Amino acid sequence: MFVEPFSCVGSARNELIMTIFQKTGGFLSTLGSSLIVSDVAKKVRNGKETDPYQRIMVGLSTLDVLVSFFVLFLGTWMVPKETEWLWAAGNTSTCSAQGFFGVLGFYGELVS
Repeated sequence: MFVEPFSCVGSARNELIMTIFQKTGGFLSTLGSSLIVSDVAKKVRNGKETDPYQRIMVGLSTLDVLVSFFVLFLGTWMVPKETEWLWAAGNTSTCSAQGFFGVLGFYGELVS
């Protein structure tokens, strides 16, 4: 008897759609936050003064890069293959690293 792997989204098609949206959103969020960090870093390198708002945005954007890249963009790629999730290609070490950076980023954003 064949048992399909557990999926909380209902069907393989829905899982594919959700995964693509998750990775696209994670990539765009990582790109946007990276641009904020690089913009403020360029001002600092050129000797211009930054205001508190810009420094706060650098902190939040740095944490957002961690969450967006490790949790959303890399998402299922870091999950162990044995789980049979869509595009799962990792192992327990990559899953643990993803969990560490995800919790670090979420907690940092929460505290900020």
